Amino acid sequence: MRFKFGNKTVVLAVILLNLIITSIYVPYNFHGTQRFVNNIPDNIVLNDLMNNSRPTVSDLVISDNFNEIFDSFKGPIEGVPPSDDNPTKEYNQNTFSGKPQSVFGEDDRVRITPTTSYPWRSIVALYVTWGSDIYICSGALIDKNHVLTAGHCVYYLANGGWADSIKVVPAMDNGNEPYGFAWATDMRVYGEWINTQMHFHDFAVITLDSDLGLQTGWMGLQTADYSDPIYTGGLNIAGYPYDLDGGLNMYWDYDTGQAASQYTHRYYMDTEGGMSGSPVWREDGPNRYILTVHGYANDGLGSNYGTRIDQNKFDCINNWLTADSTGIDKPDMADRGVNYRGFNTTMVGAGLTDFEVWCGVQNLGTYPLILSTVSYYVSKDTEISDEDYLIGVDEIGPISSTYSRDSSWAGKFPSGMASGTYNIGWIIDVDNSIDEFNENNNVYYIESSQVLVDATPPFNPSQCNQINGTTESNVWQDVVDDPYFNWSGAYDSHTDVAGYYYYWGSNPNGVSSNFTPLSEYDPPTVNTGTYYLRVRTEDIVGNNASWATLYTFKYNETLNEDDKNYEENPKENHDDSTTSSLVNYADNLNLDNPFFEISGNEIHVAIWITCGILSIFIHVYFRKKTRKSL
Repeated sequence: MRFKFGNKTVVLAVILLNLIITSIYVPYNFHGTQRFVNNIPDNIVLNDLMNNSRPTVSDLVISDNFNEIFDSFKGPIEGVPPSDDNPTKEYNQNTFSGKPQSVFGEDDRVRITPTTSYPWRSIVALYVTWGSDIYICSGALIDKNHVLTAGHCVYYLANGGWADSIKVVPAMDNGNEPYGFAWATDMRVYGEWINTQMHFHDFAVITLDSDLGLQTGWMGLQTADYSDPIYTGGLNIAGYPYDLDGGLNMYWDYDTGQAASQYTHRYYMDTEGGMSGSPVWREDGPNRYILTVHGYANDGLGSNYGTRIDQNKFDCINNWLTADSTGIDKPDMADRGVNYRGFNTTMVGAGLTDFEVWCGVQNLGTYPLILSTVSYYVSKDTEISDEDYLIGVDEIGPISSTYSRDSSWAGKFPSGMASGTYNIGWIIDVDNSIDEFNENNNVYYIESSQVLVDATPPFNPSQCNQINGTTESNVWQDVVDDPYFNWSGAYDSHTDVAGYYYYWGSNPNGVSSNFTPLSEYDPPTVNTGTYYLRVRTEDIVGNNASWATLYTFKYNETLNEDDKNYEENPKENHDDSTTSSLVNYADNLNLDNPFFEISGNEIHVAIWITCGILSIFIHVYFRKKTRKSL
């Protein structure tokens, strides 16, 4: 029996087959190979940022109150003792008894007679006249025609200023004048003594009208750092005290020093009125070196004291003697001393930190300075030179003889140097354009402190945690919408971390001027989107690291709703309208049993196409069979 299939029959059979298959089996889940979609747009609406103001860091103020720069013994000025002369008594064993008076305990002063041996014959009595009043002082010859004494024996403000006349009698003994006498033709004191009457500067030099020193010899001068033991060792003093014999005879005492400071020197030798200007000296073999000019009785600290000959006074006295001997006056620029120098901070950023450095400049010469410069430098060593890093230059002037003027420079600390510890120093008249008495006292540096230069940026944090619930950086989640971050690992190789500039928002390259000194950040509650926490670490001198992203925070509030939500991305605003609408659900899939979902409509289409193709093959096949049968 043969069947005949026409075109209509075949078509109807194919339609019927398609309806049966699609009504029975429409698969929604197909197990197969996973595919992850990672190019999800990140254009999220920017939320308001916290507006933390940057804290103010106070400057460190550094004041230099330490040692002046000296060689161990700075070239003492030699005295001229005749070689065959020796003192009649070198010392006694009595020491300080602690009683608060100028003569401590038993009076140890010893009369010197005769006075014609060295060093006694170089010690002088001064008869100082102010108007109709005559005062007694003491002093010592320091060259052939100069006497060192106290400033108040020459210039005394309460008496009207300068003395009217001074008679100088070397080696006076019971009123006798074995070497005659001389008159003062010139008197010199520090300008600071005239202006302030400070005990720090109470010394003077008298120029004589004859060369008495050629008959008597003279003592030398010496200076050292005030911490040197020469100031607390065995010391001598001699002069003409008024309380013993009315000032007609020389008395001497020996004891130890108590202590020295930058400008003064304390000792336990007994003194009384009339001994102002007496030399305080030490012995070194046949030489006698004056360290201090006596001026004052015990002020409650258990010792008498006087003005110490520091380096500037030493140089100034030298210049006065030179000017008199040569008839030539010159200026002589020198640093004023440790109490007048310093800088404002010990840690700086190269090219970043506001820096200030200062010093005092004194003219130790006999001629006014018109104009000069102070050049400030940064040096890796203590040998300051014009080859070191120049900080800046300050012009100074005019400065009268023995007076001083403050110098300073302020600005950004210079860049171009490596990180490290440096000395701060300066050179006065770096070009040597000023003709001075002494060209070797123009270079100084601050011994008591150095400056740390930080020229490198700090390191950003190495770890960041979101601590409000459990989340992972750059992973979508729908649980935490109020994150809280902290971080750690930031450091600086030379100084310390000051804080962090931070950015919170949707821009993966975002920056801001917000600053926090804390290593944590609490942003506001977020909406669906991607957010970036970025920081830039700053150290305490102003160096900054590059911006770095610490955490990428992703939140989708509809991530785990019904299946239709898997068809779309979180509701974000995209700049590219052609961006794919597929959402990467890879993080929510079971990786041990992976699957992906395809809609039923897509299956129907596939079945209809398959059945259509099948119907064509069936139709062609049966037509051929029919023809053959016919």
